[in-house]
Amino acid sequence: MVYKIRDLSKKFGKHYALKNIDLDINENEKIVIIGPSGSGKSTLLRCLNTLEIPTNGKILYHDMRLTEHTYKNVQGKIGMVFQNFQLFDNLTVIDNLTLAPVLNKIMSKEEAYETAKEYLKQIHLEDKENTYPRNLSGGQKQRVAIVRTLMMNPEVILFDEPTSALDPEMIEEVLTLIMEVSKKNITMIVVTHELKFAYDFATRVIFMDKGKIVEDGEKEQIFNNPKTERLQKFLSNIK
Repeated sequence: MVYKIRDLSKKFGKHYALKNIDLDINENEKIVIIGPSGSGKSTLLRCLNTLEIPTNGKILYHDMRLTEHTYKNVQGKIGMVFQNFQLFDNLTVIDNLTLAPVLNKIMSKEEAYETAKEYLKQIHLEDKENTYPRNLSGGQKQRVAIVRTLMMNPEVILFDEPTSALDPEMIEEVLTLIMEVSKKNITMIVVTHELKFAYDFATRVIFMDKGKIVEDGEKEQIFNNPKTERLQKFLSNIK
């Protein structure tokens, strides 16, 4: 088991973004989290790599309690792809890709460079290695951001609405890359509003509302036979 989450709550002021979350995540699962804006989806992801510290409860990662102090033991094993890319604007594409694995001694400089070039070829951006992020399209930036995460050889990748900042015509190229990554032996958790992608990608779907998990099950059950009126209404509105 990768994650064991028990009684997890996160409070901002008087508002509970997460409330009493219990969740187990197994190795190599492909999980999609859906739900309305403000339901706690992104906050849950951010707790899973200690970008947010829970108010109550605990998160175990391979039986180790995950805190801001223990995170250094798993740094690099948990990757995150953000909706706003978070590339270093002052570095070229190739330097964005090779910086972290070299600094963290995951690869030598030569190995990182060759690996990055191979990834860029796979995502059809081999001619962009010396380009700065400001000269890339949104879809290109996000594909580079995903590859940057893969360069760390992670066990888990968290995707926080990876297409929400993209123009419609750029969404497909990013979703196609995520589908390709899903063939790897990596646990993947994706927050998205792209329901067709969710159905094609997921082995399991979680529906959240008001900081709680309302339904959790196989994609066929969630999308074709929702148990709660709240999920039925959400799917109806999205469609």
